[in-house]
Amino acid sequence: MPDSAHGQHPLVWTLAVLTTVSYGALYYAQPLLAVAAEHEWGWTRTQTSLAFTLALLVTALIAPTVGRLLDEHGGRVLVGGGAMLGGLALVWLAAASSYLLFVLGWLLAGAAMALTFYEAVFTVLGQRVSGAERTRATLTITLVAGLASTIFVPLTTALLTGGLRGALLGLAALLLAVGLLAWRVLPKHRGAAPGTVQPPFTPDRAFVRLTLAFTLARIVTVGVGLQLAPLLLATEYPPALAAGLTGLAGLAALPGRVLFVPLLGRLGALPLTLLLFAVLGLGALLLHFPAAAPLTISGIVLFGMASGALTLARAELLARQYRPEDFGTANGRMARPVNLAQAFTPLGVGWLYTVSGGYGWSLTLLALLAGLAVWVAWGAAPREVPAPGA
Repeated sequence: MPDSAHGQHPLVWTLAVLTTVSYGALYYAQPLLAVAAEHEWGWTRTQTSLAFTLALLVTALIAPTVGRLLDEHGGRVLVGGGAMLGGLALVWLAAASSYLLFVLGWLLAGAAMALTFYEAVFTVLGQRVSGAERTRATLTITLVAGLASTIFVPLTTALLTGGLRGALLGLAALLLAVGLLAWRVLPKHRGAAPGTVQPPFTPDRAFVRLTLAFTLARIVTVGVGLQLAPLLLATEYPPALAAGLTGLAGLAALPGRVLFVPLLGRLGALPLTLLLFAVLGLGALLLHFPAAAPLTISGIVLFGMASGALTLARAELLARQYRPEDFGTANGRMARPVNLAQAFTPLGVGWLYTVSGGYGWSLTLLALLAGLAVWVAWGAAPREVPAPGA
C-alpha cells in the first residue's frame, strides 16, 4: 500500500535524476550522436534514423510487459537495472564496428528507455506515495526531467569535441552512475507484501477510450514538434529566431506543469484533460498563420503548456481510476499504442508534406485529431478508486 511522501524525498529525487539522465542520454542526445556517427562511420541519415525508430518500437512493444513486471516486483532491479542497461547500450555503440552492431546497440537502448522513462518511474512512485503527495512528487519529477534537453544537448555537444566514442562513454558513465544510485535508494519490493496475489488487470471501456485519446494527443505533439522549426524557417524567420521559438515550446511545458496542480483541484482530472486536448488543438490551429508573429507565439506557448501538462494528466487519470497494484500494467498497456504513434508519426507528417508541398494539411489534420481526442475522452467517464483507508 502506498505510503505518505514523508520520508520519501530521496526516492523522489533519485527518480527525478534518473529520468533526467535517461531522457537526456538516450533520447535528446540521439540527433547529435546520429550526425557524429554519420560523419565518423559513414552511415546515412536513413540508417541512423532507422536504428532509432527501431529502438522506439522496442520501447513501445515491451511496455506492457515492463508495467506488469513492475507491478509484481517493484523498481530496484528493473528501473535501476534499466539505467545500467542504457549505459551498456552506449558502451556497445562505442565499440560497434558494423551497422548491424550499431542497430543492436540501439535496440538495447530501446529496452532501457522502457525501463527508465516516465511510464516506469511513475509506477515505482505510485507504489510508495498516494493522493496529493503523489501528484506533487510527479510534478517534481517532470519539472526536473523537463530540463533534460536543456542540459544534455550542450553537454553532448561538448563531449563530442573529444570524439564520438568518448561522448558515448561519457554518457554511459552517467547512466551507470544513476543506475547504481537507484539500486541503492529504490525499494526492493513493490508496496504490497511480497508474495501477495492480486487479481489480473482487466481494461474497461474508460481505459480503451483514454488510451485512444492519449494516442491521438501524442500524434499531435510529435507532429507539431517535428514541423515547428521547418515551418518557421520556410516563413523566412531568421534561423536564430526560429530556433529560439522552437525552444519556447519546450520551455512553456514547465509552467504548464506547474499550473496543472492548482487547476486539477479546481476542475478535476478528466475535465482538465479535456481542456488540455482542446488547447493542444488550438495551438496547432494558430500555427496556420506563421507570418503573424503574435498568433504564432501564442500558438507555440499554448501548445507547449498543454503538451507538458498532459504528461501529468495521463498519470493522474490512471492513478485515480486504477489501484496502485495495477498502475504499472495499465500504464504499460496504454504506453504501447501511444509510443507506437510516436514512432510512426514522423513518417506520416513527412508523407503529408511531400504530397501537399506545405504544412497546412498536416496542421489541420493535427488540430482535428486533438478535437477527436476531446470527444473520445469525453465518453470515458472514468471512475475513481477509493483512497487507501477510505
